Amino acid sequence: MSELNTDNHKYKVPEDGLEEVLRGWSSRAQLYAAMAAIEDDWAEVRWSPTEIQQRANRVLFAELVELLKNWPRKATDWTDALPASSRRIRRISLNPDPGTDWVASAVRRGWPPDGFVVNERSRVSDQVMETTLRWTIDQIEKIRKDALKVEKEYLKNAARREIEVVLSVGLQPPLQSSVGARPTKQDINTLRRSGAPWNQLAVVAEFLSDSDRCDLMDFARRHLLPDEALRWRLFHLGTLGVLLKGLREKGWTLTSERPLSGATSKGPSYIAYAPDGEAWDIWFEASGMWDHYGVSSPYLRLMDGVFEKPADPVAADLAIIKKGVAAHLFECKFGGASEVRRKGYHQVTTYVTEAVEKLVPRAQGFIVGPDNVVLKSAKLMLDDSRINVVGPRHLSGFLPTSLQKASGDE
Repeated sequence: MSELNTDNHKYKVPEDGLEEVLRGWSSRAQLYAAMAAIEDDWAEVRWSPTEIQQRANRVLFAELVELLKNWPRKATDWTDALPASSRRIRRISLNPDPGTDWVASAVRRGWPPDGFVVNERSRVSDQVMETTLRWTIDQIEKIRKDALKVEKEYLKNAARREIEVVLSVGLQPPLQSSVGARPTKQDINTLRRSGAPWNQLAVVAEFLSDSDRCDLMDFARRHLLPDEALRWRLFHLGTLGVLLKGLREKGWTLTSERPLSGATSKGPSYIAYAPDGEAWDIWFEASGMWDHYGVSSPYLRLMDGVFEKPADPVAADLAIIKKGVAAHLFECKFGGASEVRRKGYHQVTTYVTEAVEKLVPRAQGFIVGPDNVVLKSAKLMLDDSRINVVGPRHLSGFLPTSLQKASGDE
């Protein structure tokens, strides 16, 4: 398997903030949608929630392959192992088929009989083994399919023989017409005591079942954080969570206005109410704020008609705004010092300048980098706006401008 532990893994993701965001969500679909909504600064690539899910399954598949290495490599190892019981079936036939009960035919149908009573025996596979194997095959097939869409050339031969064998078993009776069922703990324990290949199936079925049941935070740790292409998106979500948690701890009330998804209607993601009732808008991917507040974007106005394709609006990754009062604009940079300081400074100073020009009388910007990259916080005044360099840990006590003076933050 390809190595997932790249340099990105040395940069910290604020897991406490990530947990704060995830705690109010009930499904992975919400997490995938939020991650897909995060804009990529360095490439014009828009990932869909499905593509995020495929990457998660690519990580899951890497773990799954290790468990499949000792699985049977012949289909008969599965089919011959399926125990069977007999089930008696009685039917009426127009012809004297094998199994005809002549006495019953004469008694029930007269003589000569107008129909023949035929007794048959049908072999029925053990239901726990059958439904668990069917469910596990379906799970393996989907996970592998997703993983190959992400990294086909490298993964196409991973446990290939074992997977092809068990998929072929799924196309044969009795599994062909079976409906899979997620196994219970008791089912898995039964399989574990049943000898090969069922004890091997128990290990994989338990792994897949646990992976499917884990809460969102545990799922993010196990299946999203190991992927270098997803960690920076989780850093973005985690930074939002740090801000939300800090406001809650200071007595603010947060109301979720819409899912964190690029597919939903545009507008602030949360309304934050100060203890005195003053309301602030919290934006996740704030490019929609210009239309929402009825203000033209300086960037879009400049670029109008200049190029073949129209420009997309630019704005901070996160923003806390009260129109006509103040704006706090956050640019999340996941990487080393050169990534955080140079690109972050260019972007956040632009956002602050545009906001003061068109939206609010005062604004401050925050360049947010990983805690183990930003060794200490720093600030400077640029014209009348404050520019900050911070790690997520520095944001835990952050408050919007209207309360900073009273709380001693200024």
